[in-house]
Amino acid sequence: MDGAILRFVRLALEVLSDRLLTVLGLSMSFVLACWTMKEPTLERLGMSAFFAMFSYLIVKTKERKDDARSQDA
Repeated sequence: MDGAILRFVRLALEVLSDRLLTVLGLSMSFVLACWTMKEPTLERLGMSAFFAMFSYLIVKTKERKDDARSQDA
């Protein structure tokens, strides 16, 4: 009984952490884009684009690892 509860809690935490990572990356990219649009300069545009791509790649890499792990199990 305790093992089943522990597995359920672990699964719930994994799902929440994945969703939280996605939402956090998206919201940070949005805030940075708003800051960039306030006073657009080349440095701000480059930084915003780099951060958006970097945060997207982190989320996609984590999702790909999770998909591979779920297919192996």
